[in-house]
Amino acid sequence: MTAKTPAGRLVTAFGDVAAMSALYAPDIEWSLPASLPFPRPMKGYDAVVAFNVAVWTENYYPDCSVTILDELGDEVASAVRFIYRARFKATGALYENEYTLFARGSAAGIAQVFEAMDSVAIIDQMGGGKVGDTFQKFLAAARPS
Repeated sequence: MTAKTPAGRLVTAFGDVAAMSALYAPDIEWSLPASLPFPRPMKGYDAVVAFNVAVWTENYYPDCSVTILDELGDEVASAVRFIYRARFKATGALYENEYTLFARGSAAGIAQVFEAMDSVAIIDQMGGGKVGDTFQKFLAAARPS
C-alpha cells in the first residue's frame, strides 16, 4: 500500500530519520502517551529529530517495518492505524505492536503528531515476555489465595 497522507508517509519512513525529518514543519510538536518517559509534547524540529534519532539508535534497530491497516484524511489532518515491527537494541528480541498516529499538516510540513500504542505491550516484549504477561501477573497478584 502506498501511503496517501502525511501520517501514512511518516510511519512508512519510520527508522529513516532523514526521510522522517524532511516531512516536518520547523515548529513540529510530537506527543506520546503519558506513561512513556518523554516530554509531552516534544516541541520544535531539533527536539523531535533528537527523539527520532534516540528511538532508532538506542531503542530499536532502524530496519523496522510498518504495515498500514487503515489510513484516512488529507494534507491538513490525517490518521493511520498500523502494525510496527522492530528488534530491541538491548536484547535483539522481536517487537510487534499496533499503533495509531494522527498528523496535522501545515504549508511547512507536519506540524503536530499524536502517537498512541499499547505501552504495556512494549514492557512485556522488552522483558522477553509475551503481550499480556504483565496484566496476567497483576491479576494473579490481585486474586486471594
